[in-house]
Amino acid sequence: MLHTGDMGYPDIVRFARRAEDAGYEHFLLTEESAKEAFSLLAALATATQKIRLGTGIVSFYTRTPTLLAMAARSIWELSSGRFSPLGIGTGGIGFMTRGHGMTLDRPVGRARETVEIVRSLLTEPRTSYQGKWFRVEDFHLREGALPDGARIPIWLAALGPQMATMSGRVADGMISNWLIPESLAEYRTLIQAGATISGRSQSDFQISSLTMVCVDPSDEEAVRAARRGVAFYCASTHYHHIADLAGLGEQARRVQSVWETRDFEAAAAMVSDEMLARFTLAGSDRENEARLKWMISEGVLPIIYPLPRRSRVVEDHFTVLERAAAWSGLGGKD
Repeated sequence: MLHTGDMGYPDIVRFARRAEDAGYEHFLLTEESAKEAFSLLAALATATQKIRLGTGIVSFYTRTPTLLAMAARSIWELSSGRFSPLGIGTGGIGFMTRGHGMTLDRPVGRARETVEIVRSLLTEPRTSYQGKWFRVEDFHLREGALPDGARIPIWLAALGPQMATMSGRVADGMISNWLIPESLAEYRTLIQAGATISGRSQSDFQISSLTMVCVDPSDEEAVRAARRGVAFYCASTHYHHIADLAGLGEQARRVQSVWETRDFEAAAAMVSDEMLARFTLAGSDRENEARLKWMISEGVLPIIYPLPRRSRVVEDHFTVLERAAAWSGLGGKD
């Protein structure tokens, strides 16, 4: 995946095609302050042939469940059934409050209603739903539900315990970040608790995690870019629980306090080597390979997220793509 503001359209298309050639399973788009996700996915659907195209994530505050279902159905059609997953979440606090003027009110309950309505619209002939936030009255997509046997997995972005539990209760998968053994163990317990509430089987539930990558740990500019990436997430209180599990909660809060003064470079400089080691791939090839293979062996899908240098944005994305393919055993094969 990538932050779509980092590259222009032609380079993003080229990046997706190279990911497809290298053997990656998914190409996911985030949506914050850059390009609108579904219009770009439409372009990628015609530019690629095999790779699954999905969102990781779009906010469920900025689109109604019905519009999310329409968008998912459209990209599924354009890509000949390759749209997977529909990854949704609250969106970053800063982007939502400053950019959209929205307060993230009761996100867990809103997530539940969104997932349930979207799934119903995609799979049922007609949908009626009476929720706290959304009400759907005997409605259906004009093109109809997906054909029998077709499905679009819905993954819920989750960091804290309540959203992780809700993902197990209603979603097909979960997108996390800063994955460490301590948080993975907690997530599994919470996901199972959510599944138990709804009586669902979790045999096909997919845990995935954004996996930030420093392009060159021997280069000072590359390490600065990685520190800034971690500092950006420290600025959100949603990440402090994971930092606490890692024993780095106080560090994360100190970084947040400086970030909030808008001295972003000073905040980035406060990110310790330990934080980089725990929350990103910023080690040697051997260390990064071991980290990825641990995730894969645990059934976790790593979502490779390059942290490029400002002076080499495009080149660094492609370098990370190739290196991560080698670490994970793809080896750059078609």
